[in-house]
Amino acid sequence: MKKSILFLAFSLLISTLSAQVAISRILTVKEGQQEKFMKLAAEKTQKFNSKSGQPAYYTFSIETGPDAGKLWRVQVEDEMSDFDTIDKVGNDYWQSTVGKMHATANTQHWWRNKGTSYEAESAEYAPLKRAIFYTIKANGGDDFWRFRTRVAAAMKASELPFTMDVWNCGSGCNGNVVMVVFSHKNYGDQYTTNTEQFPKLVEKYDEMYGKDAYDQDNTRLEASLEMLWGRRIVHMNFLPELSSPADMN
Repeated sequence: MKKSILFLAFSLLISTLSAQVAISRILTVKEGQQEKFMKLAAEKTQKFNSKSGQPAYYTFSIETGPDAGKLWRVQVEDEMSDFDTIDKVGNDYWQSTVGKMHATANTQHWWRNKGTSYEAESAEYAPLKRAIFYTIKANGGDDFWRFRTRVAAAMKASELPFTMDVWNCGSGCNGNVVMVVFSHKNYGDQYTTNTEQFPKLVEKYDEMYGKDAYDQDNTRLEASLEMLWGRRIVHMNFLPELSSPADMN
């Protein structure tokens, strides 16, 4: 379960949701201490977050938006109750080595929405993450989730070679926030996906749900979003040296 965060697609409370949950934090490293912080944080992760029974952490560099230049560090577990177990030794080590080198902000809880996520069997290693944050109106859930559920089904039917993870914000967000994450090898791969794979998705969507269904459902989704900050896109790069391995055995 934990390894699917690598496709984060950061992809939560109903039967269609998986048990996978996450806590994310934004780290601001103090000026002039970036290199030392990265080295010590990597050592801490290797020592306390790389084996079975240890908490799993994954780290990303934020490339765009107001938090560009900061780090997004995510702890992933199978159930919320797993967060009740505190790794005191690991946390104390973190504080003693890099605690004074950074500030932590914007802690949020996430639940992975399995029913609207898609993980291609043929997906290659894709460290570039394009995260789309949606803020849904109180009465917009039906239109929003109709589109997201159908997109996932059309992607699966088309066997598209990329990954999409959907995460609901359970705590710490302003409003009903959903994060949809697409994984790409690089920006060139993102362009290829948008120009070559996306049309296949639209074609399959319309084949499954009726002529022009994609455009119609997408229009309803747009209307389901809050006017301010209804949609924003952030690019992030996965940092394997500051992250737990996919296989924590």
